Amino acid sequence: MKTFVKTFALALSLSAVSLVASANGGKENASPTSYKSAVFASATTLNVMVEKEMGGRVEIRLKDAGGRVLHTNYLQKKDGKFWSKFDLSNLADGTYRVEITNGAESTVKDITLSTQSPVNVNRTIAMY
Repeated sequence: MKTFVKTFALALSLSAVSLVASANGGKENASPTSYKSAVFASATTLNVMVEKEMGGRVEIRLKDAGGRVLHTNYLQKKDGKFWSKFDLSNLADGTYRVEITNGAESTVKDITLSTQSPVNVNRTIAMY
């Protein structure tokens, strides 16, 4: 009976170690995927470019000033390069934020949209 209990305890501890190793992918200190990014805009378009290492994930979010997520893109492990254009013409004036993250580090770009009012020129013509 003692042998059965010892064998059972050993099997239980080995399975617990196996579960912990598989939970983190067998890597004790898995480092996040490094990436490079560029965010630039024209009058109506926001361009986001990301280049990352293969094997990791990167998330790109566009948020409004209240922190509400307007759009999210996920770069999967197999993706290397990503380029997206966001149409800004339907967004109201205000501050928006682009967040790019690999889970450990983040890149944040704030964008302010403002519409300039057209200049009204009032002319008076006088003839003498």
